[in-house]
Amino acid sequence: MKAKALLAIDIGNSTIGFGLYPDATANKILAIEKLQLTRITSSAFTEHFISDFLLKHCRIPKPATRYISVAISSVAPKFNNAVSKAVQRFCAAPLIITPSTETGLSLDVKHPEKLGTDRIANALAGYTQVRKPVAVVDLGTATTITVVGRGARLLGGAIMPGIQTMIGSLACKTSLLPLVAPAKPRSALGKDTSSAIISGTVNGTAAAIIYIQSRIEKEIDTKLALILTGGHAALLSPLLSKKHLLIPSLIFEGIRLIHSKQN
Repeated sequence: MKAKALLAIDIGNSTIGFGLYPDATANKILAIEKLQLTRITSSAFTEHFISDFLLKHCRIPKPATRYISVAISSVAPKFNNAVSKAVQRFCAAPLIITPSTETGLSLDVKHPEKLGTDRIANALAGYTQVRKPVAVVDLGTATTITVVGRGARLLGGAIMPGIQTMIGSLACKTSLLPLVAPAKPRSALGKDTSSAIISGTVNGTAAAIIYIQSRIEKEIDTKLALILTGGHAALLSPLLSKKHLLIPSLIFEGIRLIHSKQN
C-alpha cells in the first residue's frame, strides 16, 4: 500500500508543529496542532501526543497508519531523534529535510549547508504561491526574512530577534522593565512602561520589515511580493502599509512540497 497521507512536522525553537494532509499530492491541510518543546519530558510523552493527534484527525484505520508518510523540518536537532523514533511507531520512516534535499530552489548564499530548513520550506511555499520574486517573513522566536529572486534562486535575507524574544530579553536584562504579552499597539506613543515596550517591539518589527525589504529590493533591483507567516504574523499584518499575503502556517505547505519532490 503506497502512502497517500502526509504528516508534516516542523520542529522549531519553541514548538513542534504537526500538520496532517489527507492527500500528500494536494495542498488541503486537514489539521494542525502545536506542542511546546518545554512539555516534552520523555519519548513516551511524544509518542502519546502523536498517537492522539492521528487518532483524532486521521480517517485511516489504526493498523494502517504506518502508510502515512512523514517529512520533518527541524531547527532544533537535539529533538530530531526522539521525534523520528516516536513517529515511526505509527507511520512510515520520516524524510528528514536538510539543505541538500531537493527542493527546486537554488541556494545562492554563502554556506548553504547552514541555512535553516524552515527558511527553505517557507521560501519554496511562498515562491510557489506567488510565482514571482518574494520576501517571506516568518514571525516566530526569531523574525526572519527570506528572499527568493528570479529563477527560483534563494538569495538570502535577514534575521532579527522575534517579538517575544525581544520582550523577554528586556525583562531579563533590566531591573525594572516588566514581562508583557505581545499585543497590538494602541499608539506609537507609549503612555506607560508596558505600552512603550509593546510599541517598541511590535511597531519596531513592522517598521524593520518594510525598511529591510525596501533596501533589499534596491540592492537586487527587483520588486518583491511579501508574505507573512509564523506565530505573530496575524498581529503584525494590520500594521504593515505594504500589500501582503497572510499565511500563518506556510511552513507545512513548504514541507509538503519538498516531500512531493522526493517521489
